Amino acid sequence: MAALWVGCADDGESWIPRAVDAITGTDEPHRTDDDAPLGALLDRLSLQHSVSGTVFSALPVPHEPVGLTGPVGIAAMDAGECVVVDGGAGAQALVAVPDVVAFGSALEPGAMVRWQVHTAQAAIVPVSLGDARRMLAEALVIAVDALESMDVARWRPDAAEEIAELASSAVPAEISHQLPPRLDPRRSDLLVRAARLEAIAELAMADDGAAVTLFAADQRQAALRHVASASRHAMSAASTFAH
Repeated sequence: MAALWVGCADDGESWIPRAVDAITGTDEPHRTDDDAPLGALLDRLSLQHSVSGTVFSALPVPHEPVGLTGPVGIAAMDAGECVVVDGGAGAQALVAVPDVVAFGSALEPGAMVRWQVHTAQAAIVPVSLGDARRMLAEALVIAVDALESMDVARWRPDAAEEIAELASSAVPAEISHQLPPRLDPRRSDLLVRAARLEAIAELAMADDGAAVTLFAADQRQAALRHVASASRHAMSAASTFAH
């Protein structure tokens, strides 16, 4: 979310309060590791982006470290997400990693978020929007085959509606107000499709309810890991803005 707002930043600072509201949501006010407010971090990321770099979200998981090494790589892996502003021309990147401590309940969720800010030599090359769309289209076919063979909608009724909407490009109302108003519809379409597909793949991987044999379960898990990976690459591509 933060990368989207930085990438769509207006001239001046009028966008920052809107971005802070959208990113914070129901959380407590976000702070950085040196106790600066979230708005100050967004301004810093935007400045580096406007001067020299490309901004994007990276979504590392244990088998996909996405090119960040050392302490920043460990922090990003633990968080499962980070915002990267590539310094350009071999310069170090600025990497912001959210440290999230959740509290509350499903009905009244909340979180304390402290952003850790690092500099690092990032070896990350996000895929292009075109490549991401092709990857996601392929992943959707694989996902539908896997989900149908597993009959997920039957044994996980909570997933049935999401599965029915896998091919939909409609942005849910609860998401649309969090997105920057200047965001290209092609990006929001890719982002929503990818997020929905990843959520379904992760749900299915958590409980392979219809597998008959261990081999069948392994095959489905491999297919769904591929789907989740393609979804993460697509979300990263949708958040990539080159200056």
